Amino acid sequence: MAINFFAYDQLMNQEVMKEAGFEWIAHFCVTLSAYHLVFNKIPDDEDAPEGLGLPNIEPAPSNLGMMDGVMYEMKEQELEKLDAYFKNPIEYQRKVLRVTLHDFKLVNSYVYIAPHNKTKKGLMPNKEFKKQLRGARKNLQMLYFSRVMNTPTID
Repeated sequence: MAINFFAYDQLMNQEVMKEAGFEWIAHFCVTLSAYHLVFNKIPDDEDAPEGLGLPNIEPAPSNLGMMDGVMYEMKEQELEKLDAYFKNPIEYQRKVLRVTLHDFKLVNSYVYIAPHNKTKKGLMPNKEFKKQLRGARKNLQMLYFSRVMNTPTID
Protein backbone atom coordinates (compact mmCIF):
# COMPACT_ATOMS: atom_id res chain seq x y z
CA MET A 1 0.00 0.00 0.00
CA ALA A 2 1.21 3.51 -0.79
CA ILE A 3 1.14 6.64 1.33
CA ASN A 4 1.56 10.31 0.46
CA PHE A 5 3.99 12.60 2.27
CA PHE A 6 3.94 16.41 1.88
CA ALA A 7 7.39 18.00 2.13
CA TYR A 8 7.65 21.76 2.66
CA ASP A 9 11.25 21.92 3.88
CA GLN A 10 14.62 20.86 2.44
CA LEU A 11 13.09 17.44 1.67
CA MET A 12 11.48 19.09 -1.36
CA ASN A 13 14.95 18.60 -2.87
CA GLN A 14 15.14 15.00 -4.11
CA GLU A 15 18.91 14.86 -3.47
CA VAL A 16 18.38 15.77 0.20
CA MET A 17 15.58 13.21 0.34
CA LYS A 18 17.94 10.50 -0.98
CA GLU A 19 20.72 11.52 1.44
CA ALA A 20 18.22 11.17 4.30
CA GLY A 21 17.63 7.56 3.23
CA PHE A 22 14.12 7.84 1.82
CA GLU A 23 12.75 6.05 -1.22
CA TRP A 24 9.67 7.04 -3.18
CA ILE A 25 7.60 5.83 -6.08
CA ALA A 26 6.76 9.23 -7.57
CA HIS A 27 6.79 12.90 -6.62
CA PHE A 28 4.45 15.72 -7.55
CA CYS A 29 4.39 19.50 -7.23
CA VAL A 30 1.42 20.37 -5.03
CA THR A 31 -0.11 23.27 -3.13
CA LEU A 32 -1.53 23.42 0.37
CA SER A 33 -4.32 25.93 0.93
CA ALA A 34 -4.78 28.03 4.07
CA TYR A 35 -1.23 27.36 5.41
CA HIS A 36 2.07 29.15 5.11
CA LEU A 37 5.73 28.40 5.69
CA VAL A 38 7.30 29.79 8.86
CA PHE A 39 10.69 29.31 10.54
CA ASN A 40 9.48 29.10 14.11
CA LYS A 41 10.54 25.54 15.06
CA ILE A 42 13.05 25.56 17.91
CA PRO A 43 15.98 23.25 17.06
CA ASP A 44 16.39 20.27 19.39
CA ASP A 45 20.18 20.51 19.01
CA GLU A 46 21.68 22.26 22.05
CA ASP A 47 24.54 23.56 19.87
CA ALA A 48 22.22 25.30 17.39
CA PRO A 49 23.02 28.98 16.80
CA GLU A 50 20.96 31.54 18.71
CA GLY A 51 17.90 32.61 16.72
CA LEU A 52 17.88 29.63 14.33
CA GLY A 53 14.40 28.59 13.29
CA LEU A 54 13.63 25.37 11.45
CA PRO A 55 10.88 25.11 8.83
CA ASN A 56 7.34 24.58 10.02
CA ILE A 57 3.88 25.36 8.73
CA GLU A 58 0.96 27.03 10.41
CA PRO A 59 -2.51 28.13 9.38
CA ALA A 60 -2.45 31.33 7.37
CA PRO A 61 -4.23 34.39 8.79
CA SER A 62 -7.93 34.22 7.93
CA ASN A 63 -7.18 30.91 6.14
CA LEU A 64 -6.12 32.87 3.04
CA GLY A 65 -3.36 31.94 0.65
CA MET A 66 -1.53 28.79 -0.23
CA MET A 67 1.97 27.38 -0.24
CA ASP A 68 3.95 25.09 -2.51
CA GLY A 69 5.47 21.77 -1.64
CA VAL A 70 6.35 18.36 -2.98
CA MET A 71 4.21 15.31 -2.37
CA TYR A 72 6.00 12.00 -2.42
CA GLU A 73 4.12 8.79 -3.08
CA MET A 74 5.93 6.21 -0.94
CA LYS A 75 5.63 2.65 0.25
CA GLU A 76 3.88 2.37 3.59
CA GLN A 77 7.04 1.16 5.38
CA GLU A 78 8.63 4.59 4.76
CA LEU A 79 6.21 6.04 7.32
CA GLU A 80 8.25 4.60 10.17
CA LYS A 81 11.40 6.25 8.77
CA LEU A 82 9.54 9.57 8.38
CA ASP A 83 8.35 9.39 12.01
CA ALA A 84 11.93 8.80 13.16
CA TYR A 85 13.33 11.60 10.96
CA PHE A 86 10.81 14.14 12.31
CA LYS A 87 10.96 12.68 15.86
CA ASN A 88 7.20 12.21 15.90
CA PRO A 89 5.39 12.90 18.23
CA ILE A 90 7.87 14.94 20.32
CA GLU A 91 9.44 17.43 17.88
CA TYR A 92 6.84 17.26 15.10
CA GLN A 93 3.40 15.69 14.98
CA ARG A 94 2.11 13.76 11.99
CA LYS A 95 -1.17 15.05 10.60
CA VAL A 96 -3.22 14.35 7.48
CA LEU A 97 -3.98 17.37 5.30
CA ARG A 98 -5.49 17.66 1.84
CA VAL A 99 -3.10 18.95 -0.81
CA THR A 100 -3.99 19.98 -4.35
CA LEU A 101 -2.31 18.42 -7.36
CA HIS A 102 -1.87 20.65 -10.38
CA ASP A 103 -4.88 19.02 -12.06
CA PHE A 104 -6.90 20.37 -9.06
CA LYS A 105 -7.42 16.91 -7.61
CA LEU A 106 -7.37 16.87 -3.77
CA VAL A 107 -5.27 14.15 -2.13
CA ASN A 108 -4.74 13.26 1.53
CA SER A 109 -1.11 13.52 2.54
CA TYR A 110 0.89 13.09 5.74
CA VAL A 111 2.58 16.27 6.92
CA TYR A 112 4.70 16.97 9.99
CA ILE A 113 3.88 20.08 12.04
CA ALA A 114 5.68 21.26 15.16
CA PRO A 115 3.53 21.50 18.30
CA HIS A 116 3.21 24.96 19.88
CA ASN A 117 5.52 24.10 22.77
CA LYS A 118 8.34 23.52 20.22
CA THR A 119 7.93 26.88 18.45
CA LYS A 120 8.97 30.46 19.11
CA LYS A 121 8.36 33.72 17.27
CA GLY A 122 11.25 35.72 15.83
CA LEU A 123 13.41 32.82 14.61
CA MET A 124 15.01 32.71 11.15
CA PRO A 125 16.47 30.04 8.86
CA ASN A 126 20.17 29.74 8.06
CA LYS A 127 21.96 29.85 4.72
CA GLU A 128 22.42 26.08 4.79
CA PHE A 129 18.63 25.63 4.56
CA LYS A 130 18.52 27.88 1.49
CA LYS A 131 21.44 25.99 -0.07
CA GLN A 132 19.59 22.68 0.37
CA LEU A 133 16.38 24.20 -0.98
CA ARG A 134 17.98 25.36 -4.25
CA GLY A 135 17.73 21.84 -5.67
CA ALA A 136 13.94 21.98 -5.30
CA ARG A 137 13.63 25.05 -7.55
CA LYS A 138 12.25 23.03 -10.48
CA ASN A 139 9.45 21.72 -8.25
CA LEU A 140 8.21 25.13 -7.08
CA GLN A 141 6.52 28.09 -8.64
CA MET A 142 9.16 30.76 -9.23
CA LEU A 143 7.35 33.42 -7.18
CA TYR A 144 7.08 31.10 -4.18
CA PHE A 145 10.70 29.95 -4.53
CA SER A 146 11.93 33.57 -4.76
CA ARG A 147 9.96 34.58 -1.69
CA VAL A 148 11.44 31.75 0.38
CA MET A 149 14.95 32.44 -0.91
CA ASN A 150 14.59 36.11 0.05
CA THR A 151 13.71 35.26 3.67
CA PRO A 152 16.31 36.84 5.98
CA THR A 153 18.74 34.41 7.61
CA ILE A 154 20.64 34.40 10.91
CA ASP A 155 24.00 34.23 9.11
